[in-house]
Amino acid sequence: MENLAVVQNPWWRDRDAVYLDERVKRALSKNPRLIYKFEPVNKVLIGPRQVGKTTYMKLAIMHLIESGVSPRNILYFSCDLLRDYGEIVSVVRSFLRGVQGKAYVFLDEVTFVDEWERAVKFLLDSPLSSRMVLQVTGSTSAGLKRESFPGREIKIEEFLPLDFRLVSFIYVPELRELELPHPVPRTSREFYENALELYPFLDELLGAMGLYLSSGGYPRSIYEMLEGGISSETHEMIYNATVLDVVKLGRSERIALSLILGLLRRYGDRVSLNSLAKELEIGSHVTVRDYLELFEELFIGRNYFQVRLHDMTPLFRRERKFYFLDPLLVGTFSRLFGVTVDESRLVKGIVGEHLSRLFPTYYFYGSKEVDFIAGDIGVEVKWRRSVSPSDFPRVAIKNKILLSKADLDFVESKNLAIIPAPLFLFQLHSASSNLATVS
Repeated sequence: MENLAVVQNPWWRDRDAVYLDERVKRALSKNPRLIYKFEPVNKVLIGPRQVGKTTYMKLAIMHLIESGVSPRNILYFSCDLLRDYGEIVSVVRSFLRGVQGKAYVFLDEVTFVDEWERAVKFLLDSPLSSRMVLQVTGSTSAGLKRESFPGREIKIEEFLPLDFRLVSFIYVPELRELELPHPVPRTSREFYENALELYPFLDELLGAMGLYLSSGGYPRSIYEMLEGGISSETHEMIYNATVLDVVKLGRSERIALSLILGLLRRYGDRVSLNSLAKELEIGSHVTVRDYLELFEELFIGRNYFQVRLHDMTPLFRRERKFYFLDPLLVGTFSRLFGVTVDESRLVKGIVGEHLSRLFPTYYFYGSKEVDFIAGDIGVEVKWRRSVSPSDFPRVAIKNKILLSKADLDFVESKNLAIIPAPLFLFQLHSASSNLATVS
């Protein structure tokens, strides 16, 4: 185990070795550059594979070394080869034996190690905790709740694909200097007033939207698109990062792929567990529900449930919708199966994901249907150049937002904002994207 640690920490022998790390070299070579913010506190960072968690750790190590921390006080360890929580504790203990002063411990991909939470709790509860900052990453939220570490000083944060705002900063760097009148909009009027400030950049933001529809929020695919196109290797990596994790958790690859194909064919439609089970010959609606919940835990996608408007009660037994977490996942599986997802449906999924990172998000279905209900905001997506106020269904929701491709207006009588979708998405900057910035 100690030999593995030496191999993974070449800066112990030569402090400049961190600059030879492939992830560090790749990150520093980009223009504009994606910069990750390192906060020296205990953290659990959970998000899909290939989204940049390891790059974040390597850049944090570079930052610490440049700030004067002794390289020997920094441990990076990829936990893929470890079997149980005892081995995690053993790695950290062995490292700390040779350290004087504050230590920084980065444990990568811990969540497939058996009972990994026990290792984190042990380290936080032991005298070792006063000597170190502990940060761990993982790619499944299975079993992990906000109360997983009660009374312990550790943050649980999501590390998700970049949101549209950050991708826009890469595509249109001058947007980084723009200040909106409402940094955290909460009403349809505030979203509209922000959109007025953004409107002069509509063409640029539509261009950024075109990029985002193909690349999603994965840094690797974003830069590949800017350089000419997403490689087959990237699509293969995304496939492996999702499907192989399903298998790691003891589920069937065949059932997972069958369900993914069925969801692509009916992308964004209302579906019932029974209808999916029957259509895909899976056998039981219980199995379908199990896999849809697993897809959420692995950050493959999200389930959207109907809601009762007058008291905002989710209706879990009713038909649901499912959208993939990121456009790159849709592109990867569409390419695999030869299935085309209509762009307007893809945009709806993007809008739903951005809302979900900020609010509990549902949809409404009665005599009329509203695409998304987030708090007291209703959002209807019409991905076309011209829309009409009548395109927003007559429902009892306080703040109404109708998304178009280009139309911008505010209808006082309905408290309805009509906003181009990219101008709306740009305003939905979530806490899960606060780890990164563009320089």
